[in-house]
Amino acid sequence: MRKFLALIVTPLVMLAGCGGSGTSSGPPPPPPPPPVTQVIAPPGPPNVESIVVDAGPTGLNTPAVNTAFTTVTVCMPDGKFDNCQNVDHIEVDTGSVGLRIIAGATTVDAMGNPIPGVTFNLPLPAVADPSNPSNALAECIQFADGFSWGSVNTADIKMPVSQKTATGVIVQVIGATSAGNPAKANPTCVPLPGSPVTAGLCQGIENTVPCFGANGILGVGGFINDCQSTGPCAVPNPATICNSSNVCVPANATAYFTCTSAAACTQVGNQVTPQLQLPNPAVRFANDNTGVIVELPPVGANGAAAPFKGSLVFGIKTESNNDLGSATQLTAGALTGYISATLDGATYSASYLDSGSNGDFFPTTSIPNCPGADAGFLCPQAGTTVSKSAVLQGTNGMTLAADFTIVNAESLFAGSNVAFNNLAGSNYVAPPWPNNVNPNNTLDLGLPFFYGRNVFLGFENVQTGAAPYFAY
Repeated sequence: MRKFLALIVTPLVMLAGCGGSGTSSGPPPPPPPPPVTQVIAPPGPPNVESIVVDAGPTGLNTPAVNTAFTTVTVCMPDGKFDNCQNVDHIEVDTGSVGLRIIAGATTVDAMGNPIPGVTFNLPLPAVADPSNPSNALAECIQFADGFSWGSVNTADIKMPVSQKTATGVIVQVIGATSAGNPAKANPTCVPLPGSPVTAGLCQGIENTVPCFGANGILGVGGFINDCQSTGPCAVPNPATICNSSNVCVPANATAYFTCTSAAACTQVGNQVTPQLQLPNPAVRFANDNTGVIVELPPVGANGAAAPFKGSLVFGIKTESNNDLGSATQLTAGALTGYISATLDGATYSASYLDSGSNGDFFPTTSIPNCPGADAGFLCPQAGTTVSKSAVLQGTNGMTLAADFTIVNAESLFAGSNVAFNNLAGSNYVAPPWPNNVNPNNTLDLGLPFFYGRNVFLGFENVQTGAAPYFAY
């Protein structure tokens, strides 16, 4: 199954913790924005990185679609930037926070060519549990399609095209042998038996490149850290979600563990202060650290072939190439990162724009799902196009129209193109729901919505109290 990342990871979000959706007439539709000629900043210093949409790294079970990749240079944390490895096909994700690299990912030279026989293997120092320095920290991260587990380490990082750097960055190495077996952690970091994600080839366990769908992920979401920006990573109450066999997983999407050995890891929280949590790497840059802009050209109705290139711009209102211009700002929830969306008469209060989702996802049961390996995507009758018109609203009261289209996903996948602006899926969850909370409350506008428009994501600012925001 083609990977989709449809969970925004914010300080207080739990995997099953969404409010119920209801019907509402909503605000009147905003007028369509005036035509804007898209300007894509050329990659290069001081603040523009290259991104590409292609079929992904070698070794995938199925080719990637609608996945924006970049390259990150990962170095030993000594400030010298001379003991490094370049890891390509790192997914650019505005819906999560933190740099995560897959252990054993392929590495490339300065020209982007794979280095035969050399995989990511830097001996990055582990982050110790401050309550017991002989213990090392590990982390469990839950995406909408599975769980990833790995060690917590320190690195220096560099963006090779823009030349942006940050030192002493906490990162996660997914699948690191030092973190041990995620099934033996307490609670476990594998999906509960019988959950929807276990039906796929990888059974929802995404600790390798083929199962993760990328060599890693660059999470540049709206928050400073991946758990709690202003305090320790508190364990929620209840701390776990368990099945009838008393097999449990963390209740929160981001969970830290202390490990006495590779086989003995227990969830912790209060000692994992912001300084020990995975940060948004872009926040750690010396400048151009106020947000990011994802800039991708438009694609046609039949998609576009690889390599489909664009730009990732660091900073908002810091350089001549990253001004908001005529874009409308939608302020998100200060604790959730969510905006509201009205679609088909229903209001979805846990909505967002996410470059890490390879389709537009909403809780529909009226459009047929695709069969077999493409289940999760939508397959309206071949040759037809379903048009949808949503209205997005920020907590600041501003609104924007968000129109998107849906065609048969199997028809799209039958060709060799990799970039599609009309790929969608259903994130509907049938009851019963965990904790009696209705999760069908999200419109997730993924990478298809990014084509042909520059999408801004402004970071929170804990000093001023400013919340994250989306704009286009």
